[in-house]
Amino acid sequence: MLLDTVHPVWFRLTILLLLSQAAVFHGAAAEANVAVAAPAAWVTPQTFQRLPPGMRFEPGEHQRWLLYDRQINAANNENFTRAVRQMITFSGVQSGANLTVDFNPSYQALTFHWVRIWRGTNVLDRLDTGKIRVMNQEPELDQFLVVGEQSAVLVLEDVRVGDIIDYAYSIRGANPILGGKFSGSAPVRLRDPAERLAVRLVWPSSRRLFARNHGGSAKLTAVPKNQTTEYLWEGKKVPGVHLEDSVPEWYEPEPWIQFSEFQTWAEVNQWALKLFTNSASLSPELTQKIMEWRRIAVREEQVATILRFLQNEVRYFGIEIGENSHQPSSPSVVFARRFGDCKDKTLLFVTVLRTLGIEAWPVLVNTRSGRGIEQWQPSPLAFNHVIAQVRLDRRTFWLDPTDSFQRGTLATAVPPEYERGLVVQPQAAGLSTIPRETEPPPTTVTEYFQLRGRMQPADFTVVTVAQGTDAERLRTMLAATKREQVEKDYLHFYSGVYPGIRKSQPIAVADDERQNRIEITEKYTVENIWIRSEQDGRFRCEFFPRSIAALLRKPVDTARTMPLAVRFPEHYILRTEVTAPEIWQSNLRDKTISDPAFFFRVNVRNRGTRLTFEYEYRALADFVAPERTAEYLRRLSDASQSLGHSLSW
Repeated sequence: MLLDTVHPVWFRLTILLLLSQAAVFHGAAAEANVAVAAPAAWVTPQTFQRLPPGMRFEPGEHQRWLLYDRQINAANNENFTRAVRQMITFSGVQSGANLTVDFNPSYQALTFHWVRIWRGTNVLDRLDTGKIRVMNQEPELDQFLVVGEQSAVLVLEDVRVGDIIDYAYSIRGANPILGGKFSGSAPVRLRDPAERLAVRLVWPSSRRLFARNHGGSAKLTAVPKNQTTEYLWEGKKVPGVHLEDSVPEWYEPEPWIQFSEFQTWAEVNQWALKLFTNSASLSPELTQKIMEWRRIAVREEQVATILRFLQNEVRYFGIEIGENSHQPSSPSVVFARRFGDCKDKTLLFVTVLRTLGIEAWPVLVNTRSGRGIEQWQPSPLAFNHVIAQVRLDRRTFWLDPTDSFQRGTLATAVPPEYERGLVVQPQAAGLSTIPRETEPPPTTVTEYFQLRGRMQPADFTVVTVAQGTDAERLRTMLAATKREQVEKDYLHFYSGVYPGIRKSQPIAVADDERQNRIEITEKYTVENIWIRSEQDGRFRCEFFPRSIAALLRKPVDTARTMPLAVRFPEHYILRTEVTAPEIWQSNLRDKTISDPAFFFRVNVRNRGTRLTFEYEYRALADFVAPERTAEYLRRLSDASQSLGHSLSW
């Protein structure tokens, strides 16, 4: 994984200290080399206005930004931040009185300028270096990454409702892997309302600057100076960003301005080519392994074998401190130590294939923004992952050496869902489109109910058949979860519909890796499946498709201004077969609902003592535009009305 690619790309200012994260404290700031000094001479002082007495706040508002000032000096890679916030409620005090600033000591230095509390006419100094604690904070460690980031933490004492917390700091330094070129950003709206936001960029006039607005209309004003140009933006009475739920990952709800010294993706490609050029000789051990792979006669099998070796025998782990955030390790080193991150494993993969005469290239992608990076100003920081492009027999494959639970053949391999990528090759001039799977094979779940008398338990069997990406998701879950826990989770899922359910046999898993197909069989006994109604005295047995209902679930925010994400691709079939103790007639009818975003159908079959209810859901798009949300939700409701069937006795 390429680090230093947090989006948005400014150093995050964490207000709430997450004590649940693993941390190692280093003691006072002086011991950890965190400085305290006045701001640099290039910083322009800004002012803030107090809120008028009796001001009314928005419902649920706990703190109000009076000033957020961000100033950047590109020549010396120094970022100055001043934050002034008024505590409105005790909840605001709870979350706002702990200050945390993240930085990377391998190439950055942190300097605090002041920490003050304004209380009425009093100004209270709260910058006590003896109380600043610096800790190693490795939030990525559970993802097998060590990034070397540290956090300077100051827990403020005696903070009260109505206080104004005013603090400022600077972070100086940039990752040397960027080769002296600048890339960064600044927010132009915050989660909470802000009385004043200011952005100032001091830029050397001799260098090119490319700026781009994301999700807003902020316009920079250029003010020429002697040898610099100052780019300024100021916002007043800026409303907070209301984040709606279930937005697509590529959507950017919080407006920001991006700065980059890279004009084109071709320039970013030239930067990346230097990183992914392996000039070192291959070790004898790696050379011998390549000779073994060379004996595989069929090229496609040769590539698949090498890919599976990297996915399954070279574990994923990255030490990404400083330049190692982007610079891959030598292929021979990765092969010898048997671990590496995405860029390490991809360079090893590409190097081996090229040695065998197969065309292969690294591809820089963004796992979260996907196609959204098309809207970015070109920058190395647009990417956070590396995969490979392999060209073989006039076919193009997009392969991920870190996908440890992928199976099947190259021909059946599903391209990663990143949609856009920069292929690191000499001729690359722009982003390439990574084809996306649009019609996945269905995951089919068949439920078999064997009903008996009204006072007798029912046998309940569930057979799940997953293929392709769904099989890989299941394989990942099964590998990471104890079988006992899997059985508990499955039992809990069904207990919401059938309270008297209990496991009758352990689950059985059949994994056909060649076909990339998994079949899971669950067996249960359901006590008291017939429930007597207090109203008419009749017994009823109900069947409800919880898994289909989950796919039809509505978002919390139904009146939307932001796009609504739809899980895509998705193709799911649920079939419920009920064998009854006598013949039942059903008056239920088939139903089909089509929407631009999804297709839904339910079919009912009644043959003697056997009743079959079959549901199908297929996603047709990955999001719904805000103006279409009402229509989409109406059709979801219509589909939901067809869920569930019952028998009466």
